[in-house]
Amino acid sequence: MKNIMKAIHFALVLSCLAFTLAAETSATQTRVDLGAVISKDFVSAPTVDQAASTVGSGTPFGGFGWEVIMGRIGLGGSYAVAFSQNSQSGWWLDWNAPAIYTSFHVLGPRSFIDPFVNVGIGCAGRIYLGPMASFDGRPGEGLALTIFPFVSAGAALVFDGFHIGAKLGYTLGQGAVPVTVIPAYPLGRFQATAFAGFSIGGP
Repeated sequence: MKNIMKAIHFALVLSCLAFTLAAETSATQTRVDLGAVISKDFVSAPTVDQAASTVGSGTPFGGFGWEVIMGRIGLGGSYAVAFSQNSQSGWWLDWNAPAIYTSFHVLGPRSFIDPFVNVGIGCAGRIYLGPMASFDGRPGEGLALTIFPFVSAGAALVFDGFHIGAKLGYTLGQGAVPVTVIPAYPLGRFQATAFAGFSIGGP
């Protein structure tokens, strides 16, 4: 747990420093990305075929993401969920949220090809939604929650006000929320993500 907290502290400090530097960049070099994301986690590093099949395999997470890029530095986050049903017709909600991250865009916000790296902090979890007859408890119970620092790398294509891309993430550590009895959520170490949406201020 100490190592996880150190990694989270490092990610927070790095994010604050990077975005402070970015604030000094001219506003003419700013891009805002808004879009949809779809992702899936893996216990071990996925093959190219496994990562490419994220959209159609199992029940992937789906949601939305945002990022503000100033110069080569960005600040963003994404939030995705997945619903599942067990054999007794009970519904569960899983979520995976790389909630806040700082990014470095190698070629800047105006490039058609946009390779990048991210570092940040996220949370993932699961909760039971109901009905009561299918779970030995009440809706809202069965909560599991994990916090995790992460790094990721990927690339996007940016053109005519749109962007599309993919990235691969790795969690630096995982742990339950400190000073609680909430069990940890079993999130895979690797996360493959595809994304697409609108870009304001791109090439």
